[in-house]
Amino acid sequence: MTDTPTTYRSAQIILHWVVFAAIWVQWLFNEPMKRTIEAMQRGATPEGNDATMALVHVGFGSTILLAVLARIYLRFRYGTPGHAPGTSPMQAKIATAVHWSLYGTLIAMVLTGGMTWNGVADLGYMHSLLNIVLFGLITAHAAAAIFNQFVRKDGTLARMIPALKK
Repeated sequence: MTDTPTTYRSAQIILHWVVFAAIWVQWLFNEPMKRTIEAMQRGATPEGNDATMALVHVGFGSTILLAVLARIYLRFRYGTPGHAPGTSPMQAKIATAVHWSLYGTLIAMVLTGGMTWNGVADLGYMHSLLNIVLFGLITAHAAAAIFNQFVRKDGTLARMIPALKK
């Protein structure tokens, strides 16, 4: 890939929003998952709908892993648009670091969650710490996109929300 694309491909945009939605589902089903893991570790049966909700959590975790791997593949295969005009070299480095940190954190969360769920290793504490890191990265990512779109007016959000394009 030698040419820098001017826009994201439709698949890249769709996968971005799939990951976004799946993360919200994960946060919604976090407590039932914790209770189910705790019950499993005690040799008890999870209460109520916790086990079902835990399976939803597992399914969406798998979806996140596949979507992130697909995004990374598409990034290497087709590239991504350059940073918006007026982006300083330092801002560009920070943005790139945040994007790769998001990918890495999401993959690490799926691995630690999967290992805990399958009884390979109890990495629930690490998974919880990664959740805090993920929340911080998402907050920084969203804040920067909103700032760039509405303060710098550089069209950043329009790259992932084509309806915002003028």
